[in-house]
Amino acid sequence: MNKLLMFVLFLVFTGFSYAQIGDKLTQLPPSEVQKYATPLATWSGTYFNSGGYYSASVSKTFGFKLSLVGMMIFIPDDQMTFDVHPYDGYTGSEKSATFFGEKGAAVMSNGGFIIYPPGLNMSSVYAGIPQIGLSFFGIEGILRYFPKLKISDVEVDLLGWGLKYNFSQLIPGLPLDIAVQILSNNFELIHPNADIKTANFAFNVHASKEFGNLIVYGGLQYETTKMDMDYTFDGLGFPGITPDDRVSISIDGENSMRLTFGAAVKIAVLVLNVDYNIGSQNALVGGINFEF
Repeated sequence: MNKLLMFVLFLVFTGFSYAQIGDKLTQLPPSEVQKYATPLATWSGTYFNSGGYYSASVSKTFGFKLSLVGMMIFIPDDQMTFDVHPYDGYTGSEKSATFFGEKGAAVMSNGGFIIYPPGLNMSSVYAGIPQIGLSFFGIEGILRYFPKLKISDVEVDLLGWGLKYNFSQLIPGLPLDIAVQILSNNFELIHPNADIKTANFAFNVHASKEFGNLIVYGGLQYETTKMDMDYTFDGLGFPGITPDDRVSISIDGENSMRLTFGAAVKIAVLVLNVDYNIGSQNALVGGINFEF
């Protein structure tokens, strides 16, 4: 059982540890953590809303699919820093790192220095996630799930699902497959000083064309992400808030529209795919899929 849990943890492992999220976000008051963490919320949406398809075709009888999805998410330069505003009346132009940036700022105030946390200094982040799919009569369901698991002093859990319908089956003679899909992924992280939840939703229209063993596909997706945080503040120097104050805040990701194009190769029951996604954060996504 322990080996199975370690295997699952490996599949959902990202380029940073989950503990780093809680450690850094708790050092800022609500107004500043919103700017610091918005790229993280956007990353969450880019991550969980990726890998939903590599073909618009859906079995008209019954099908089963096991997929291991991996990706590299690229953080743009304008999401590496933010303009600080540590107190009312501040007129400076100092910048500090976001969650993915590098150096935290130190701003002088009447009460001394106000210290901003550094970021992870990561312009690209890898991530992976497993999923299973069941299809019948032109409808496909996707499930991503693991129960609450403890990693060091942090607990995480995930429930994600998707539904896809191939409506090209209603139009005989179309030269390609066209489908619509919705995705919903809810993730929770419980840190000793913070409880962080993300709700990720996506709706897409995608199409694919088969050329023998080769599948060419692409799609347009609308998506949203909301990250809710409850944490105990433990920062330094910020006026109007003291250590051990409890903070609640909701942050919207900047992800909204995404364009995807890619290709897949079928080798018996094995399907290998790769696609590139253009959005608020671009992503290179690959998958190892077993179809039955």
